[in-house]
Amino acid sequence: MILSIKSLYRNAGRRVVVLFALVCSVVALGGCATDSRTMKLLLDAERVAQDSPEEAMHLVEQIDRSALRSQHDMARYRLVKSEVMYYNLIDSDSDSLTGQAVNYYMESEHHHEAARALYQHALVLQRQGGDHLAEAMVALIEAKGRIALSDDCRLRGLICRSMGDIYAAGCLFANALEAYAEAKELFDRAGLEYHSANVVYDMGAMQIQLREFESARELLEQALAYSIEVENRRFMCGVLHELLDLAIYMDDYQMCSEVLGYFEQYDSLLFGESHYMAAEAMLLSHRGMKHEAEALLDRAAETADVEWADLEYARYIIYRNTSDSAKALYWEERSKHAQDRLMIEVLEQPVLNVQIEMLQGNLQAMRREQQLVRQRNTVIYSVIALVVVLAAYYLWRRMRRKNEDIAHYVETIHELSVALDSVPRELSSSLGVLYRDRFSELNSLCDIYYDHSGSSRHKNMVFNKLTETLDAIKSDGERFSELEAAVNEYRDGLLTRLKRLLPKLSERDYRVAVYSFAGFSARAISIFIDSDPVSVSKIKYNIKYKLKSDDSEDARLVVAALSEK
Repeated sequence: MILSIKSLYRNAGRRVVVLFALVCSVVALGGCATDSRTMKLLLDAERVAQDSPEEAMHLVEQIDRSALRSQHDMARYRLVKSEVMYYNLIDSDSDSLTGQAVNYYMESEHHHEAARALYQHALVLQRQGGDHLAEAMVALIEAKGRIALSDDCRLRGLICRSMGDIYAAGCLFANALEAYAEAKELFDRAGLEYHSANVVYDMGAMQIQLREFESARELLEQALAYSIEVENRRFMCGVLHELLDLAIYMDDYQMCSEVLGYFEQYDSLLFGESHYMAAEAMLLSHRGMKHEAEALLDRAAETADVEWADLEYARYIIYRNTSDSAKALYWEERSKHAQDRLMIEVLEQPVLNVQIEMLQGNLQAMRREQQLVRQRNTVIYSVIALVVVLAAYYLWRRMRRKNEDIAHYVETIHELSVALDSVPRELSSSLGVLYRDRFSELNSLCDIYYDHSGSSRHKNMVFNKLTETLDAIKSDGERFSELEAAVNEYRDGLLTRLKRLLPKLSERDYRVAVYSFAGFSARAISIFIDSDPVSVSKIKYNIKYKLKSDDSEDARLVVAALSEK
């Protein structure tokens, strides 16, 4: 006990208010703290999610959701799990994971986490495609606003790049290029060369769609140079496939030959084999090798990742290059039909920017309604809290007037009863010699209390005497020395060993050790040193920690003795 028993009760009113505030805080936060093991698993999964997605998935699967005690920890779990599933190419439910995380963070002041949750939510929606693209864009716009003032250029750049991807899917090419340019600027500012090179690749592919072939070639060659420099074969494969398309569109077979040579030189054909073979067949036909080109396309049709549109267009080019007009016309018609079907599908899709405007309008209306509800609830909860506080204060004042002395008395008797019960048998005779008169007096006071006799004035006198007796025990240095000698004799020189091992041990810590070796509990010791049981346990732990590196027999005996209670 840090304060005396009387001063503790004088501060009881303040403690009631503080306790009430703590209870309200715990309720508001959704419960007690999550245990350290669960939080470590969550943080480790978050740390390795992108670089080691399989390891992250293993960590996430070990997390017990029932161990997540607060709404904040649950929201973070949902966000991290969605990220881990995304990097493992596993489709996740946007409503139960990222949707719930977004709902929590949007109501908080954690702007960075809100932007991160919105970005992840957009990725999940974007993967679902179709009508979800507009929802994904609205989430990205909100995320961009939330993180606008942040110095996290990486996340800001990723948000802008995803916006560019969605704009491109909706055929809003000017918007896409603007978003890509902003993403590249942010990645360059953060020194993220890989992300910057990916955006350059995106911009090059976009320029092909706009038939800006020279600009596309310049951008794609920049991306290719980076992939060669860092030896990223997968990224190189993607860039080379775009360059193959560009070479065919430009009817530049020299360029086509060079690009195919890069595939072979760097062994970078990791995907898109049928696309590669279609381009090679077109190059063969340009050289007059019609039969070889046809045979190559036949083999391409048997590949696992065959793209029939590529093969149909390649056959048209082959027969056009070899002056087989009839077959060229046939395959041209087939290729055009495929392109027409694709164009019709694009035109039948809702206009993306119109969808975005509608969703934003609905979102603003919903937020206005939620704000009104929050304001109303705030008023209601404030009134209820005020009533509860006033009622609690009234009850406390009433109880204080009637039971002040009794409350002090009960608390003191309880602590002393624990202290008396903690004395071990082996030291009872020695302790009896030292403290017999004191303990007899305390026992007599206890008997008076449990008998419930006497007036209030009499009880006050008993209480004062009780406090004086307790203070006398604490300050009796002579009897403590006698207790020290008795303990050292009974415990085979344990205190002598302790002094030799830790000569600079503080007086307070040493007293704790003496009382502990005598068999007193932490609760009893706290009375004798004006502290609390937790602090006593910490002192004992610190003594043991100081002896941890000492492998001597004396050190082991002292540690064992301190661990007895």
